[in-house]
Amino acid sequence: MIKQVILIEDDDAMRLSLTQTLDLEEITVIAANSLMQAKRNIRANFPGVIISDIRMPTNDGFDVLAYVKSVDNELPTIMLTGEADVPMALQAIKSGAYDFLEKPCPRDKLMDTIHRAFEYRNIILQKRKLEREIQRNDPAVLNFPGQSKPSKNLQNLLRKLGSISSHVLISGEEGVRKKLAAFTLHTLGRESAIFRTHNFASSSNSLNEILQTKDIINLSIQSLHLATVRDHEILKNILINNQNIRILISSRLPFSKLIEDVKIKKLIEIIDPIELSIPNLRSRRKDLPMLFEQVLREEVRHLNLDMPNIPQTIYAEIMSKSWTGNIPQLRKFARKFLLNIDLSYPKEDETLADQLYNFEALVLCETLRKTNGKATLASTKLGLPRKTFYDRLARYNIKPKDFR
Repeated sequence: MIKQVILIEDDDAMRLSLTQTLDLEEITVIAANSLMQAKRNIRANFPGVIISDIRMPTNDGFDVLAYVKSVDNELPTIMLTGEADVPMALQAIKSGAYDFLEKPCPRDKLMDTIHRAFEYRNIILQKRKLEREIQRNDPAVLNFPGQSKPSKNLQNLLRKLGSISSHVLISGEEGVRKKLAAFTLHTLGRESAIFRTHNFASSSNSLNEILQTKDIINLSIQSLHLATVRDHEILKNILINNQNIRILISSRLPFSKLIEDVKIKKLIEIIDPIELSIPNLRSRRKDLPMLFEQVLREEVRHLNLDMPNIPQTIYAEIMSKSWTGNIPQLRKFARKFLLNIDLSYPKEDETLADQLYNFEALVLCETLRKTNGKATLASTKLGLPRKTFYDRLARYNIKPKDFR
């Protein structure tokens, strides 16, 4: 890792002195006299550390710390403080600062603290690099990307269920990619298995073909509610005659609702599947920008176009929608954006009040997205008292935890 320090110090003499000291240690210094000047260099995965004075006229060290945390929660920030400001520095430590140093600071102590921060940062960046390499080869992450808790839980369940031979009932709303989940389980499972699909909505006789084979098969089934009594009998015979068959049932209904049908209940009791519930987009709100980019790239490849730049207004609109249609609705939105179809014009029956209502929701969602769901920081950025900010969130049913 290249050793770099972003130094934020409003005192010219102190900033020059620290810069010279770090230069002699062959540390690259990006000096700034304020947070505003330093912002353009503070970024996620910055290969270094931040050193900031705690007392500055416009934005103090706490503002620096809050901004750094909103950009990269694991970017170490060292606070510089005068002797009288030690209690304030200790408060900064509680708020997430890496360490603090009293001015004037002995050179040995300064360098020891900075090198410890470098080591910590290097471990973080190496860990992230390893995680990216793993994810590039992880079907669970590739097919169901996201950092939200529902997405992480889904990825972990796919990995766990992929490695065992149990039958699985994959439940979820229309458009959450249940069939893709079945294929992901197949990819994560037995290397020699063949992936086959059967939809009871069609008149295919593929079940009879499967009945005759002894191959290791992962059988993805859709529209089980349309299966006939004969279909049920064939499935039972398949399970009896071939122990290498793994059934992966996709259903819009959860297990508890599916078994209300007596015929299906008897079959389900024989299959005895583990239920895997696929979360809808409303519960994966934090992941919406990433999911939008994924479907947009798919549309780019399908239409043989170039990947466009995505303006912040589009991200804001994405975050404000409910996406009851899940991935198909998101894909339709991506295609309209890609084909340069106007997405922002108001509907004919939308009043000015409706348009203002939608715009305010956009701004709230976009600010929470930028601050990773930190409500206090978001209210500060918007210049709203906390109570007013929370009242607005309640009005639009927006929850900060959905953006963390």
